[in-house]
Amino acid sequence: MNSFFIEYRDPMFGIIILFAVIFVISFSNYWWGVFKSKEEKDSIEKFVKKFEIVSDEKEYKKLLQNSNIPIESLALLADAYGKSGDYEKAINIYLVALKRVKGKDKKQYILSNLGKTYFKAGFLSRSSEVFLESLRLYPRNEESLKYLTVVYERLKQYDKAAEVLDALEELNAVVAKQKLYLQVLQISGDSKLTNLKKEKKLENISLKERFLERKYFEFMQQNRLEIPKEKLQSLYFKNLTDLLWFADDRWLDLSKASEGILRQIAMAKGKIKYEKIENGIFAFDVLGALKKDGVVNADLNFHYMCSECKNVYPLYFYRCPNCLSIGSAKIQSSIVKANDEENIPFL
Repeated sequence: MNSFFIEYRDPMFGIIILFAVIFVISFSNYWWGVFKSKEEKDSIEKFVKKFEIVSDEKEYKKLLQNSNIPIESLALLADAYGKSGDYEKAINIYLVALKRVKGKDKKQYILSNLGKTYFKAGFLSRSSEVFLESLRLYPRNEESLKYLTVVYERLKQYDKAAEVLDALEELNAVVAKQKLYLQVLQISGDSKLTNLKKEKKLENISLKERFLERKYFEFMQQNRLEIPKEKLQSLYFKNLTDLLWFADDRWLDLSKASEGILRQIAMAKGKIKYEKIENGIFAFDVLGALKKDGVVNADLNFHYMCSECKNVYPLYFYRCPNCLSIGSAKIQSSIVKANDEENIPFL
């Protein structure tokens, strides 16, 4: 048998075979790349068709049809529409850009922005689909994972949100606060738990994170449950000043407070005689002094600032509506004229 291949031991024959193999491999790789590229293009087009919006407006349609406009310009235009609140136009432009864009990096960038636009517009289910498509192209996209967590959280799909948090944790992201907050949401919404079990679970979690003490306080207040004296004394009242101010006297009698912020609030409300307290909250101190001098048409107004992005909101938040930070709300108070609908500052 070996004698049969003697004539093929010529070195030229080996070189020819080598080049033939290289050619076959290169040819196969080329057509495999073409096939995968076409498959990905078809997948993107199919994906885009699910979200296309039918609109009769013509002011920007011709502009979008111009293939000479760079993808970067389309992205900037979409971003401008998104910031102005015209989400429909922003979405349309992102979908057009998605059809034309090439390369995984640019595609995942467009998908991330498209997902955020759907999120801001309130289309949470569509937003989750877009973020999942973005993660299919680039699984380590922390921004998409962060938004996907919030989407699942707002859709009350807490199990899915926990899975996404686990993925973020694998990328060395700090998610301890978010995990505890998610546990609080699950406990609060669990209809199978009794109020007693909810109280114990919320109390245990509040020991781990100060900002979650508010959830415990809110639960006890809403269900008219008495807070144990030792627990009440250990609460961080600076995170609860607005709740304490509006608390029903039949549930929480501040006139019996002996020290600290509770006593200062009682003086500001005129429940007990005013006296100067060192290192107290300025607004409560001024209001207490005014009540002592007979000024009764003064009240407090509360607003809430995010310590991360510095945006201010009229309602308390556990997660900032703008930057999505957890536990970043800082309570700020100001003295206003009582019963004033326009809320004009008193001082």
